[in-house]
Amino acid sequence: MTELRAESLSPIDAATLWPQLHRLDTEVIATRGGESLLISSGLAASGLTRLPRIPKLPRTVVLGVKRGLSYRGVLIGRELSGGAGWEVVSVRIARPKDDDAVVALLGGACQEAARRGGHTMYLRYAEGSPHAAALRQGGFYAYRIERLYAIPPSGRPLATPFRPATRQDRHGIFRLYCRAVPETVRRHEAPTQQDWRAVLDSFDCTREYVLDHDGALGAWVGIGEREAAVLADSVGEGVIDAVLDLVETHAGRTAALVVAEHQWDIEHSAAARGYTALGVRLMCARRLAVRNSLKEVVAVPAESLPLLQ
Repeated sequence: MTELRAESLSPIDAATLWPQLHRLDTEVIATRGGESLLISSGLAASGLTRLPRIPKLPRTVVLGVKRGLSYRGVLIGRELSGGAGWEVVSVRIARPKDDDAVVALLGGACQEAARRGGHTMYLRYAEGSPHAAALRQGGFYAYRIERLYAIPPSGRPLATPFRPATRQDRHGIFRLYCRAVPETVRRHEAPTQQDWRAVLDSFDCTREYVLDHDGALGAWVGIGEREAAVLADSVGEGVIDAVLDLVETHAGRTAALVVAEHQWDIEHSAAARGYTALGVRLMCARRLAVRNSLKEVVAVPAESLPLLQ
């Protein structure tokens, strides 16, 4: 049992951590721009975020395991949309392998997120990582495998049956998610729409597109600076090709297509079109709160109950 303890850093300490990052040269998790979140934490502490033209910054948690005046490891997490979920976006350690520091950082982050009302903590790590045992010891379980593919350049026309998603499509996207994703995955990932909002935010999409089909949504594509994610129901021929056409047209040159293990039809079509496999990673979660379903109480008229004699 580790005796290390991860301490939550103040926003000012987090912002001044930047010059020391080069000493923490082992990246256990590095799926998002953790350094930018350090700057965001400093801006929040300065009060600049209260200005009308400054965009709203995400709530963050920054923890460190100290070794003298320096740090043995640092973790950065952020609150996801809706407040139910949090995501570990960066874990860096000073040594090539330091399971005790990783476990202490994960445990401290989960406690802090739970204190702020979080229900679930998410993280992604590369398959075959030497730190996998420490991540599992930290209470995280893998429930989905994601495969990343390099998107080939495309000269296809911009015409597409997709349209930009709006706020009114949120419920429809969740219903599509419930149809397109196996129940064994949804049970761990997003059993409610509030949880789905958090998972959707973890995709880090800057643009979203949907495909209408028979009064519902047949497909959804989310495109970010680094990755593109897809949800598609088996609604008809040509849908997968339209999805990949959209991804190839709108995704950046360095973006990757993320394909879950149950999306075998998308994976097969992508391979046929020349997508190159980049790697495999695991999506993990740790529950921070126990879900208890409340029993409904129905009022019953007194005259309908038998009276004790």
